Amino acid sequence: MKRFIQERGKIRKRINSNIRVDRYLHLFITAILAINMVLIIYTMIVITFRMSLGGVGVLDSMPIALYILPLMVFLPLMIRDYYQSRTAATSFLILLIASVFFSMLSLLVRGFLVFVIFNVVAVALIFILGRYRPKGSLRSAGKKGIVYILLLNMLSLTFPVSIVIMGQVPIAHVSSNSDASMMLSVPLADFDFPYVNITPSTSIISDLESNQFGVNLRVLENDTESWLRLGDWLIALNASNVPYTITLTADRASIVGSEPTAIGTTDVIQGVYESHRNALPQLTAELQNITNSPLHVLFDMTLSRPEWQKLMFHTRSLDLIGFSELMRTSIYSTDISIIEQESALLAQQADSAGFSAGIIVESFVIDDLQDNDNVAMRLSGVTISSLDLWDTIEVSSGRSRISIEMSGDVGEYLVESYSKSLGVLGSKYSIRIGEVGNATDIDDRSEIVYENLEILCNDIALATGNGVDNLTIDSLPSLLSSFGSSAISDLRELINTTSIGTATYTFRIYAYRAVFIAIDSFDILML
Repeated sequence: MKRFIQERGKIRKRINSNIRVDRYLHLFITAILAINMVLIIYTMIVITFRMSLGGVGVLDSMPIALYILPLMVFLPLMIRDYYQSRTAATSFLILLIASVFFSMLSLLVRGFLVFVIFNVVAVALIFILGRYRPKGSLRSAGKKGIVYILLLNMLSLTFPVSIVIMGQVPIAHVSSNSDASMMLSVPLADFDFPYVNITPSTSIISDLESNQFGVNLRVLENDTESWLRLGDWLIALNASNVPYTITLTADRASIVGSEPTAIGTTDVIQGVYESHRNALPQLTAELQNITNSPLHVLFDMTLSRPEWQKLMFHTRSLDLIGFSELMRTSIYSTDISIIEQESALLAQQADSAGFSAGIIVESFVIDDLQDNDNVAMRLSGVTISSLDLWDTIEVSSGRSRISIEMSGDVGEYLVESYSKSLGVLGSKYSIRIGEVGNATDIDDRSEIVYENLEILCNDIALATGNGVDNLTIDSLPSLLSSFGSSAISDLRELINTTSIGTATYTFRIYAYRAVFIAIDSFDILML
């Protein structure tokens, strides 16, 4: 160690003896510190700004704002301190942390490799050139250090404290719109949750009709039993005035496999679109003698269960390296031109069959939509151009589905946040919420979300109050099995009497949205 320190001193003397070289190296380190500061603050400001553009209130960004403000004060002070006196300890630590952080980000955004190289060089230089001994006496330096550490810790507490307070005190109150169009979904096969047999009896049809609920019939395209059940429902609905939609779902899981290394690859997307096209003639045949036509035919473009679990595993684990590798592999395994070709073929075929067609997409598509590019949304099989092909776009925001993967209820903020964004986008966009009741998914995992109808009605009030005119609720079978045969009329009565929807804060959902917006912030550096 002594020899090492001696050698460091010799190198430092040589550099200091050349005033011009010393000055340039000093400016280089200062510039790298400034670039790090700009990148960190830029990312957080962009996230906050784009969230606001998407309809999410400024209050929702308060925890991040409370984190940005200290950075905007202390980082410039640290940079100035180094520039004026070469005090290296704090700046060395910042450069070291930035090097590690940018190294992880470079797994996804290759352009960050440039900043990693610059940071590593700056770390080496500041170690050699920086001054580590404190100015003045050790006692004075110790006092200042203690005050500085206490102040930083007090400021850092504003971030978690704001999250806790906003998670306990309602941050939103909106007036509901009970006149919004509401569909109760009827899964006709196993999907995320097991199939529950429910026959379209006269009493159920009568309850739906009198309580002004429609139904969404969800078909698994390669399942014969699913089509037979659809036929039974179509016959029952044909003799009623109950509005309905039909969702066609490809067996995407069988295309993906049980252990996917990427999500939304070109082969998977092509397989899904091909399955949808093959299902249309069969649907046309089923509707041949039906006079009560569906309002829309929806094509399910959401991730399969294995893909969704893969994505959420890295998200839940805060595994930045795993998430970055997964996203990069997935994004560059998907061909935008093929997505647009497949979308156009399906839309044309649906139009020729006389259907008003739409799609169901993952929630991150809405966040990717903010800057009008196709980075993450391609994983759900859509692009900016292909979205214009459809008459309606439904966004999957199932609280139960997300809560199970997040290992805990994500709260009403999920619906509050996404419905705000959808309300800004207009009536073409709708939302899908649920699963109603204490459901257990097909992997036998349970997450109690909607323990009672009041929780569900609060989410409905938030969605409709934020301007969403159409929503689908998962699902009619779980509603009846959890809350009894009178659940349909009980639900309608409670919707009509729930005038206000309230929401508290869930930072996990805000952060989940922020991740996809952050990716978009640096898409020019993806390479």
